[in-house]
Amino acid sequence: MNTQANPFLDQSAVLSQFPGFGPVLAHQLSGYLSIGDDAGGWLYFWFSEAASNPEQAPLLVWINQATEQNALACLFDGHGPYLLDESGWVHANPFSWHLHANYLIIDQPLGYGLSFLTHPRYQPANYEETSQQAYHALQEFLLRWPRYRQLDCYLFGVGQACHTQAHLAHRILDGNHGGQPQIRLRGLGLGNALIAPEIQLQSHIEFASQHRLIHAEEKSHAETLLQDFRQANASPSPLQRQRANQLARELELYIEQCSGRDSQDIRFPPNHAFPQLDDYLAKPAVQQALHIDPRALKPPSPFARQQAAWQESSSHLFPRLMEKLKLLFFHGEYSMQGNHHGMEAWLNTLYWSDAAVFRQQKRETWQPYGLPAGQFRRLNQLSHLIIHDAGLHIARAQPACSLAMLQQYLAATEAGESQAR
Repeated sequence: MNTQANPFLDQSAVLSQFPGFGPVLAHQLSGYLSIGDDAGGWLYFWFSEAASNPEQAPLLVWINQATEQNALACLFDGHGPYLLDESGWVHANPFSWHLHANYLIIDQPLGYGLSFLTHPRYQPANYEETSQQAYHALQEFLLRWPRYRQLDCYLFGVGQACHTQAHLAHRILDGNHGGQPQIRLRGLGLGNALIAPEIQLQSHIEFASQHRLIHAEEKSHAETLLQDFRQANASPSPLQRQRANQLARELELYIEQCSGRDSQDIRFPPNHAFPQLDDYLAKPAVQQALHIDPRALKPPSPFARQQAAWQESSSHLFPRLMEKLKLLFFHGEYSMQGNHHGMEAWLNTLYWSDAAVFRQQKRETWQPYGLPAGQFRRLNQLSHLIIHDAGLHIARAQPACSLAMLQQYLAATEAGESQAR
């Protein structure tokens, strides 16, 4: 792997001051990682070393879930060290995940957010290509800062990012057995995962109907769109598969428009904007301090926008992952996207060694602080957690529960590995 293909190598990635806040809370880095030896594109990254015992803390790799959301939106979303308020001031986050993990955010896919490319041919066409670029970027990060390679590694993401993380997990496992530099992958944490649209889109309709967000006539029209999607999605024709993408997006937008509610959190009206972040990033001092290349601040080019909605199924990837890694599926109960009903329906279609026993597990009350905060099922390598009073962005709505979830997941993983040894 030729890291010299990255022209950003000679630039310092170390952060000393976080703009609007002051001295950084821990050893932190930011900058760009290349996607391959020809260096036709660069993925933005931001990293914070663990606040305590970074030599023993795991490496947690988070990638953003939506093309309209950049890496710094993830950073400020409740699980990073900083919080950006409505007035544009930055505050310390007492529930940051960097308290227990070395925390790396990679901005993807290429061509969106703070990542950029130089030619359309480098634009990923699917999650397979996105994961290849993310794998190269992760390997480059560990080559540039090798002290983190010996740490246990966990992949985290929400929504559509779960496709990329599942593909990336396979690439890491294959690379470890194929002579690539080792990455100590131990598990995945996937929130409101969108994995199998042919199964989960049905649950979006049922979820909206159960919460009285749509009436009978609107439900009927949504089911017609679903039927059209399934027919197009089953076709081998690339044009029909492209139409399936459009129909899936049309179905999601139709439910959101009919309900007047945000599909990521039905307690609120639709609002995907983060205007204070745009204002924050517009400041030259911020761009300079966080090593943001000006080319990344331009609007996505037309060829990039064409890839905004991939509707693939990653179901075939998970039986192997369930046997090899520790998996956590977690949900905010008020998120229609990737809701727990669809996840349970999808899990019932999978076959792995513990499948039959897991399906018999009953939900138990989750009480991280002695009070009920959710429900869970757990068996060996697999956990399924539903968190109350939260939407898709759990760390934003329930930061203490989000941190407790991470602590318990990492502790259970370490305990399981100790017993295995």
